[in-house]
Amino acid sequence: MHPELEFFLESAVKSIQPTSAEIGRVVLEPDYDVDPERDESGELTHELKNCIAEQKPEPEALASHEGFPVPIGEKYPVLAKYARSITLYADRIDGPWVEIAPPGNWI
Repeated sequence: MHPELEFFLESAVKSIQPTSAEIGRVVLEPDYDVDPERDESGELTHELKNCIAEQKPEPEALASHEGFPVPIGEKYPVLAKYARSITLYADRIDGPWVEIAPPGNWI
């Protein structure tokens, strides 16, 4: 794992505001084998916002323990590079709306 990856991702997503009242939080699990490239930060933020905005999650899935998994399509190459998975949940927690799942995180 690159030592700056989590900081890079947290910096890129910290400005993302909720796009839906139904989505309480977004969990991004990083691909820990990637080295961050600073010039991709803006595109990563843009792609993640668009990817989340496209979702029409089912309320039951959002409320479940597993959450609503978000497919990362081919039209989001930078997002696909950095994210192993993205999951939406109905419950809210303290902290940023988009959280980065640490290694070994049990959500």
